[in-house]
Amino acid sequence: MSSNKTSPVRQSIIQAIKEGDEKAFTEIFHLYSDKIFYFAQTYVHNPADAEEITQNVFVKLWESRTSVDPGANFNAYIFTIARNIIFNRHKKMVHEWNYIEYLKNHLKNNNDTEQTVLLDEVSDILHQHIDAMPKKRKLVFELSRIKGLSHKEISQQLNISAKTVEVHIGLALKALRVALKDYS
Repeated sequence: MSSNKTSPVRQSIIQAIKEGDEKAFTEIFHLYSDKIFYFAQTYVHNPADAEEITQNVFVKLWESRTSVDPGANFNAYIFTIARNIIFNRHKKMVHEWNYIEYLKNHLKNNNDTEQTVLLDEVSDILHQHIDAMPKKRKLVFELSRIKGLSHKEISQQLNISAKTVEVHIGLALKALRVALKDYS
């Protein structure tokens, strides 16, 4: 009987979120943030990464709020968002890891002089392209990739949204991939 009482409330909260009600969104955040955090932590084993994933889940929820069905199983919906973010993150890490391993193996098979020259060239190109980035993108990229800050930490430090951080990093990486395409 209690589930019948909470179901319409949840439906009304979801409907309010769908209509852009930030108070309802905050209520859902408080109901689910810890659950999503612990769910993410079982996959990433790092509290900072789990926190970033949790934040990304709620960013995604807010961005897709107009397509949420108030009559559907919201619990399944939000955990599906979390699962997809986690799996996409793992896929990306696997690709990056494979690329790093490829470079290590490729460079190991070359002689030391050739390797040193190639690494110097790549390093120079990287620095040139990083220095040529727009000021904010360069700062976001350096905070993420050099200082190792999470998207949340960067967004708080620079007073910008986590999505903006994600966009800056994506554009920076895309530019660097294009610049280094002849070296892969």
